[in-house]
Amino acid sequence: MDDDLDAIRELPKYKELIRHYKSIFETEIEDKMQATSVYEEQTVEIPFSKEDGVCKVKCAINNLPLYFVFDTGASDVSLSSVEATFMMKNGYLKSSDVIGKQNYMMANGEISAGTVINLRNVNFGGLDLDNIRASVVHNQTAPLLLGQSILGRLGSIEIDNAKRVLRITYKKKVEECK
Repeated sequence: MDDDLDAIRELPKYKELIRHYKSIFETEIEDKMQATSVYEEQTVEIPFSKEDGVCKVKCAINNLPLYFVFDTGASDVSLSSVEATFMMKNGYLKSSDVIGKQNYMMANGEISAGTVINLRNVNFGGLDLDNIRASVVHNQTAPLLLGQSILGRLGSIEIDNAKRVLRITYKKKVEECK
């Protein structure tokens, strides 16, 4: 399109170069189209129970079934030192899952030391999520909290108190374009 190229536009070498680069461009576009995933919206209903005024849901952490408090205010999935020790001793956590140390602010405003870990797999209502950031609170009575490190990966979340289910709508990869 550049006027400066008008003098060479009809030369065979120029036309050959244009055909070559158009071919490369079309191949790249076709490759990108083949690699583009198609997603469709899915909804899953996850039952919860109410205990002491909080919603509890069943999760499997690295295949260990546990009940967590559904806590939209918690930044991470949170475990007490009791669960973390059990998981470490029984192979549900490995030393390579330990990331480091961090201070956390508790709901009552206290600052508590904690350990940051990676949960290799969390199954939550049939949803498999890998590599979830979690914290181990060095308090034996700390509740298990299902926080934003999981909830932030999901789509919309609706709490249906009448049916006692969490309704999660998310995008699921269904096929590759060919």
